[in-house]
Amino acid sequence: MVRFATCLVAVMVAATSVAGTNGVMVASHRADWQFAPENSLESLKNAIAFGADIIETDVRMTKDGHIVIMHDYAVNRTTNGSGYIGDLTLDEIRALRLRDNLGAMTPYQVPTLEEFIAVAKGKVWLYLDKAIYDLPGHEEGTLVRKLLEIARANGTLEETVFVLPWPYEKAKRIFGDDLEKVRYCPVIEDKIPDLEAYVDEYIEKLRPFAFQFRMASLDSKTYAQLPKVLASGSRAFIAATWSNHTAGHDDRVSIFESPDKGWGWLVEQGFTIIETNHTRELVRYLKEIER
Repeated sequence: MVRFATCLVAVMVAATSVAGTNGVMVASHRADWQFAPENSLESLKNAIAFGADIIETDVRMTKDGHIVIMHDYAVNRTTNGSGYIGDLTLDEIRALRLRDNLGAMTPYQVPTLEEFIAVAKGKVWLYLDKAIYDLPGHEEGTLVRKLLEIARANGTLEETVFVLPWPYEKAKRIFGDDLEKVRYCPVIEDKIPDLEAYVDEYIEKLRPFAFQFRMASLDSKTYAQLPKVLASGSRAFIAATWSNHTAGHDDRVSIFESPDKGWGWLVEQGFTIIETNHTRELVRYLKEIER
């Protein structure tokens, strides 16, 4: 345990520059949920230490308008409390304690977005998932605008990643001028109407930082968009956390069969942002293949 902690500290000291290399970028899913409670400050610190470039995390709005970090819309699974986040105040949520991935209690609190930013700033980008889910009775885009307000106040717009399936016009209307400042990644998946025109419009009007692909198979309309995206200069982003997003070349294949069959295949296809549940292993593999 002491040796492991010492290694973590040593790696963390080295991980001081913000994401943005020309190589393959690693996005850590819910930070490091294997050695700390998911979406906790401790999981964030661990994922930075492991070498992540991007931290995928989840944002929810409390009853009194604060942003907390939690995947579920209720606190039941991950804390010792119960109830919907939208029905609880920040003080009520801060009184709770987080459970680890086995359900055991820990001393850790549910963090706010501001606390996450304080740790991540200048080291990793934050991918704010669940930004599409506004509370009932709120105008569409309320949560996104609140997230932009917080990122702007903390000087981290360019370190904030949004992955959304909105058409360009809607994204531009809700983000305004900040659409060009954040790391915006339109989703590409077969269920998006007129997919080819959707991709073309983003390339023409924004040329996004990246597009996130969700492809169940290699004969999908989504996979057919990959050459166009790579030729445009945008990155191709994929979540190896899900088999149905990677045409079967996911974390499970990479861990239990061969990383070449999973992560390696994705890299060969041109994906240069890979989201994973196994940050340490993916970082090590990319070093081995010099990517």
